[in-house]
Amino acid sequence: MRKLLLFGFLFGLSFAHEHAEVELTLKQVMQMVNLSAQKMLQGFLLSNEALIIEGAKEIAEHPMPKGGPVRYIDPSKREEFARLMPAFEKQVHGSAKEVIRFIKEGKREEAFQAYTNMLQGCMSCHELFRDRIKGR
Repeated sequence: MRKLLLFGFLFGLSFAHEHAEVELTLKQVMQMVNLSAQKMLQGFLLSNEALIIEGAKEIAEHPMPKGGPVRYIDPSKREEFARLMPAFEKQVHGSAKEVIRFIKEGKREEAFQAYTNMLQGCMSCHELFRDRIKGR
C-alpha cells in the first residue's frame, strides 16, 4: 500500500506541469479525450492540419481528473494500474506530441502512424482497466 501511495504521489507530480487537476471525473476527462481523438481523425480525413494539431494538443495537455486517475480504479487493480500507467501515458501523450511535430514538419503519413499508435495506447489501457473503473 505504501508503494502505491508513493507512486500516486510521484505520478501526480509528473503531470503537474502539463496536466492541471480539474473538477472533472475520470469519465468526463476521457470523454474530452475521445472528442479530441475524433477531431484529429476528422482533420486527417479532411486534410485539415489545424484540426489535427488542435486535437493532438488537447490530448497531450488534457487535465487530470479530480483526485488523479488511480482513485477511480477498482482497488484490486490499482497496483497494476500504477505500474502500467507510465507506459500508457508515454504512448498516448507522447504519440500526440509526435503527431504535432510530424504535421508541422509536413510528414502526414508519419503523423497518421503516430495517431494510430496513440489510439492503440488508449485501447490497451481500456482493455485492462475500463471494466475496473468505479465512480465514473
